[in-house]
Amino acid sequence: MPELTTDIRYIKGVGEQRAKALGRLGIRTLGDLLRYFPRAYEDRTAVRPIAELLPEETACVRAMVATDPRLTHVRRGLDLVKLRIVDESDGAEVTFFNQSYVRDQLIKGETYVFYGKAGGTLLRKTFTNPVFEAESRAGTVTGRILPLYSLTHGISNRLVVNAVECALNECGDRIPELLPADITARYELPQIGFAYRNIHFPSDENALALAKRRIAFDEFFVRSCAMQRMHMLQKAARGE
Repeated sequence: MPELTTDIRYIKGVGEQRAKALGRLGIRTLGDLLRYFPRAYEDRTAVRPIAELLPEETACVRAMVATDPRLTHVRRGLDLVKLRIVDESDGAEVTFFNQSYVRDQLIKGETYVFYGKAGGTLLRKTFTNPVFEAESRAGTVTGRILPLYSLTHGISNRLVVNAVECALNECGDRIPELLPADITARYELPQIGFAYRNIHFPSDENALALAKRRIAFDEFFVRSCAMQRMHMLQKAARGE
């Protein structure tokens, strides 16, 4: 059974080479991975009608593929897939650069959730290289608050997300509680397991705020204990 001290290379999808790359980020064990907190978050929970999107606005839209995706080989090294999507309010033209595989993933008449930055004009909306997933499976890359991690060469955000999710499932319930129960009760702090899950994968903004507060409290508590111990050792050394 994986533990917090288990080597990161044993996580599904990591392996030897990616483990070396993660090592450059200071991630060598599952515990290191769980303590590697996101640098930012991308809120992909709000679904907007296409008609209400402003140019340069980033959002999710729930839309049906209205045309068969068309693959065009523009030149060597440049392929385009183009299609039109529609919802009850309006439509938009979607273009994918060098992602020819999406031609077979997007089916005319099916509904998907797309996430990306709107382009074009108020009267003619466009999307370029949006992420997407079938409406029935939304919640992996859309419909959620997505954590964004600091990365290094050879490591994608998706790999870290998947690895953290796996680590939480394997040993998230074994993260030690550092705070006495009376402290957590007095300051109305959530349990450490809740904090770690929601610092990585917050269910909403309130859960994220609670997680940040708990983890900040833990860090303050550990520093305070370390300083108190150092003070006691100094007093003992002076014979006081």
